Amino acid sequence: MRTITPPIAPLVWQLFAEICQIPRPSGKEEKIMQYLADFALKHGFLTRTDSAGNMVLIKPGKQPAIALQAHTDMVCEKRTGCAHNFETDAIETTITNGWMHANGTTLGADNGIGMALALAAMLSYQGHRQLEGLFTVAEETGLSGAAAVTSGFISANTLLNLDSEDENELIVGCAGGIETVGHWTINEVNVPEGMFFIEVTIKGLLGGHSGSDIHQPRANANKLLAQFLQQTAQKYPFYLCRIEGGGLHNAIAREAKALFAIPYAHREHIRIDWNIYTAEVEDQWLQNEPKMRFELSSRPKQEKAFEESLTRGIIDALCQCPHGVIAMSKTLQGVVETSTNLASIKQVDNQLVITTSQRSSCEDDLNALAFNVYTLLTECGAVAGISNGYPAWQPKFDSELLQTAKQVYRQVFDKEAEVKIIHAGLECGLFSKSMPSLQLISFGPTLTGVHSPDERLHVASTEKVADYLMLLLENL
Repeated sequence: MRTITPPIAPLVWQLFAEICQIPRPSGKEEKIMQYLADFALKHGFLTRTDSAGNMVLIKPGKQPAIALQAHTDMVCEKRTGCAHNFETDAIETTITNGWMHANGTTLGADNGIGMALALAAMLSYQGHRQLEGLFTVAEETGLSGAAAVTSGFISANTLLNLDSEDENELIVGCAGGIETVGHWTINEVNVPEGMFFIEVTIKGLLGGHSGSDIHQPRANANKLLAQFLQQTAQKYPFYLCRIEGGGLHNAIAREAKALFAIPYAHREHIRIDWNIYTAEVEDQWLQNEPKMRFELSSRPKQEKAFEESLTRGIIDALCQCPHGVIAMSKTLQGVVETSTNLASIKQVDNQLVITTSQRSSCEDDLNALAFNVYTLLTECGAVAGISNGYPAWQPKFDSELLQTAKQVYRQVFDKEAEVKIIHAGLECGLFSKSMPSLQLISFGPTLTGVHSPDERLHVASTEKVADYLMLLLENL
């Protein structure tokens, strides 16, 4: 392996530590953008911003320029009972057995480590090319920041996206995505006398990224909860008082819970039903979900519950809505082509909202799947809608950038890179649409458990990728 002298890894870790001190939920990136503005002023870089809040830091040099790109927001997920406030608190990091992780929350290395790599490279680069650090907002909530980037915002003809998650891979393509959402107006009825109130909870699932982990054998808490509720509603007089599950549109649901009532005379029967159901779920999933947990507890009397048609519509939608891989690529072995994620169910004011997300590298299949989910939600009584989505990034295997990237990878890692198309969404698809002549590639250090509190960043991998980035810049 070839090393870079001096290595920039210490600077990368210093900058990542600073970034971890700054709250940066999607849609609330003001503090991290101020950090970037201050960074630019301190080091003599020029800056440019657009109406969406994206920022470019410019280290002047000769054209054509090279862009280093990362998104500034992070997925904000935490374990049950964790008191962390993502809008005010710093991320607390720990290193265990060569992996960095946070204490009870997502680490935010997706994509904070990309930001740190870009900034460290801009400070350390001594070549003649102009460098442009492109830092986008709201990537995790639909890539709306990247969607606002227009031709001319950067002058570069080459862009290195630093938002990939495996040091072994050079990414040259990705899936497109759409959200399909159903809304039900909450109408309530009085709960009759003589009812027993129960809350059931499913938690401790692995969850994970709805793109890169969708093919993994992982349970979806929303699906598991809905199946039990459907069985219960078919067996007893049933009043659903509250239901929630999942979190973000691009994360597989790790937790779900519901509060409901059945006749008091059946209070012992429901415990037996729960024990039987959870035993069946464990038999199916425990090998792949070793931390899954189930809780049932009695709750105080509730005055109101959802009306019957609403309850039936919600449960039917959750049970019938597909989740997981729909189709594998016919041309690329082991690559998911089309999938859907039953992401969340939440109460927002007087609405119950089910959010799903679809992904595909084929635009026709993506639109067809989204329409199928839309139709299903509508048939279950929802007012449904489909987002504008974002395009797939189509690969260019013969690009000059890719050939150089493969050659430099061989020098640094002493092996061949795996050139891949991934099922997760990357901002590169939007950049390639708005700037068709732009050459793009994506890479990054090894991350696992992204979009969940299990997110981990491999320390040695980060340092090797830092070396790779610098040598690649020298060779472009």
